[in-house]
Amino acid sequence: MNELCSTAPDYVFIDTILLAYRLGHVRYAEQKAAMIAAARTATDAISFLTTLDQLGVGKRSDLYTLVGKILSAPSYYRAQHSIVLGLRSAGQEPPSFLDNEQVLFLAEPVLTGKQQKLFYETYWWFSRNYQPSFCDPKRGHCIGVYATEPKDNASVVANFEDYLSRLMNHSSQRILERYEDFPADIIMAILKRAFL
Repeated sequence: MNELCSTAPDYVFIDTILLAYRLGHVRYAEQKAAMIAAARTATDAISFLTTLDQLGVGKRSDLYTLVGKILSAPSYYRAQHSIVLGLRSAGQEPPSFLDNEQVLFLAEPVLTGKQQKLFYETYWWFSRNYQPSFCDPKRGHCIGVYATEPKDNASVVANFEDYLSRLMNHSSQRILERYEDFPADIIMAILKRAFL
């Protein structure tokens, strides 16, 4: 089975997408798709901006200007918008990954409308099927094992990553097609930072 993408984008690029969306500078699906594509391929700030430009985000646009500001002072913007980014104060305990609306809140900015619906369904199914006795005879495994004990965040997040990986490498073509363009690498990078 293939692993999820191990080369998740740097957090500064993720933060840029999250902030641009939450601050109202990303309003169209095309812009959001451009930023996600840029984050996945960028190796540094210059390549990130270059890819955005190539994908249609104009250099004179408010979005491009905001991205430049965030990239020039990421620590400042992280401090100013820590709640939006899912960052915790020093010594603050992470929230529970299970049954937590913050999971959906943090994932929303990097998903298209169609992907949001898919992610909500995926997370809902994962977080509510606790019982190991809940077997799916067609798939031949217990779906409920993903969210069973232990329920510490590290274990549950690892199980969720495995669950996503199984879906993205499923034997069913219908399921594979649903997850074909799903940005699981970025989603997992956001969630790991917020909950671990």
